[in-house]
Amino acid sequence: MAIALGWLFLISLAGGSLAQWPPQLVAPTVGLLPQPPLPAATLAPPPTLSQDLDEIQRLIQFKPLNQLLLRYLINDAQFQSFVRIINSNAGFTARWRFLSQPELILFLQWVDQQLLASGGSFELEEQRLKVSLLNQFPYWSGTVFGWPGFLNEVQLYLPLYAIRAHIDAKVLQQGIFAQFWLRLQGLRVVYDRWLTSMETAQVLADLQKAGIDTVQLDGIIRELFGWNAVNETSTAAPVTPVAPTVIPGAVLPPVNSVPVVV
Repeated sequence: MAIALGWLFLISLAGGSLAQWPPQLVAPTVGLLPQPPLPAATLAPPPTLSQDLDEIQRLIQFKPLNQLLLRYLINDAQFQSFVRIINSNAGFTARWRFLSQPELILFLQWVDQQLLASGGSFELEEQRLKVSLLNQFPYWSGTVFGWPGFLNEVQLYLPLYAIRAHIDAKVLQQGIFAQFWLRLQGLRVVYDRWLTSMETAQVLADLQKAGIDTVQLDGIIRELFGWNAVNETSTAAPVTPVAPTVIPGAVLPPVNSVPVVV
């Protein structure tokens, strides 16, 4: 670095105008080699898909999010019901059916190809919890407030509005992420079709029996992935909504302005 700065200093001295020389000392102009033009400033290469996805992942605070999941998993009965239902036989079958959709398989193959072509890699942070039968802190049992309380607190560590704002800004750059997002929008029909399956309908019915607002949950998923319906017609299986269980002291999250029928 010091050598480079020294050369820049010498070049700046040699490049001074002739007016800086005294009248009796005229700088010689014969025999001087022409200086090559300075290279034009090169633009930084566009970000790769792995870099774009990593920027979004860094918006999520995984450490406090893991503590939140662990605290509710040990102490909150409604959240325990949610975990038990999505891990039931119907929940496992519904998850397998969604992952086996051909459109989703093609999308994931395209993502893998883009990651390999850019020479980068992207690893989603795994949520592996070390569950204990005892609370890590004695006050944990008094800090859970059912499913509404969980949704309220999870937004502190999974900021949906910040993530969507970052996504919208990336899409405007018309880079590889814009192609990724456009292909992701095509999976909305897959999601709508998956909601009509028998296994998914069973899972939604079980969640509603447990007092979990599936309409609100569906709205969060659609908002995050940009799958908001363009009209009021929905292909989702009709399910009678059940009011969520409100535990004293819980603060209900804001209700979506556009209702989504699940």
